[in-house]
Amino acid sequence: MEIAEHLQVVREAPVFITPADLPGPSGGTGYNLQILAAWAESGLSVCHYRLPGAWPQPTAPHRQALDQVLAVHRWALVDGIIASAAPEELARAVRQGCEVSVLVHLPLPAESGLTAEQRHRLTCREGAALRVAHTVVATSTWAREDLQRRYGLTGIHVAVPGADPAPTAAGSTEAVGTPVPQILFLGALTPRKNPLLVIAALETNEDLPWRCVIAGPGHQDPGYAQRVKAACAQYPHRICVPGAVEGQARETLWHHTDLLVLPSRAETYGMVVTEALARGIPVIVGRGTGAEEALRGSPAEPRARLPAPGAVAEPEDNGQWSALLRDWLRDPQLRSTWRERALQHRDRLPGWTQTAESLRTAVRW
Repeated sequence: MEIAEHLQVVREAPVFITPADLPGPSGGTGYNLQILAAWAESGLSVCHYRLPGAWPQPTAPHRQALDQVLAVHRWALVDGIIASAAPEELARAVRQGCEVSVLVHLPLPAESGLTAEQRHRLTCREGAALRVAHTVVATSTWAREDLQRRYGLTGIHVAVPGADPAPTAAGSTEAVGTPVPQILFLGALTPRKNPLLVIAALETNEDLPWRCVIAGPGHQDPGYAQRVKAACAQYPHRICVPGAVEGQARETLWHHTDLLVLPSRAETYGMVVTEALARGIPVIVGRGTGAEEALRGSPAEPRARLPAPGAVAEPEDNGQWSALLRDWLRDPQLRSTWRERALQHRDRLPGWTQTAESLRTAVRW
């Protein structure tokens, strides 16, 4: 929708403002689209404006476009990657009578690869933006607690990602001959997601049978992505690096996976974790991140009382990951136990309808 056309909409319609130009698949983008679909299905009419620009580093015309969209609505929900870079625009909209809410997928200063100066600037602007908003919604309790610590905010709402129903993965059981367990890393090739740790942990287990897929986009940090590819090239017949995978290729990849690994140093939630559990695939995640919540369930979820469908390990400790993977690779009973637990969690995952309702309640639409 062009800006001139969008400005013709009635002021009474709420608007959800999301970035238009994020490259590659993104958990935040997936979350936003699922919310919009669930709201439409429930009968809630919401304008969706995809705002161009290299957010969180917009140009003046993109900031002006945000100003113009906010000026014609009484209610606005703004994706955090936009809102956190535009405290002045949000403050101006609030003064003009717009009730502004912000949806934070990841606190921007928590991203990897930032200089001290960049992190300080993002912290100052994000804090200013969130303080001026009427409502702040985070996508996990980890993110809420992070924002509370950083900015002294209270009253932050949480709308945990849902999970789509999915067929149970077959894993390596369909392989011809002796099954070789397949391990999957699925995420951006960045220092924060930490795929080099997976490769290092597998190097110490060369004597055991395994295959690994390191899948995800590498555009965010090309230098780091090249290091990942170079490390994987040492195992051309054991580690595959297909890049970003979507659609049927992603489904096929899931179908043959036995274990997901997500050693992120920081993770708001990790939708890929519940995507795995929805297929009965166990997961190892980084300790102290929001991925622990995705693995075990939030305290309010029924599945929080179930045994964990996998394990957690320090994202800076190669030895812990190596030992966990070794135990899992050598012990068929452990693999079976984790698999059974993943299937138990699969039946209790919250759906997107529940997430959309939680978010709608928080922003009072």
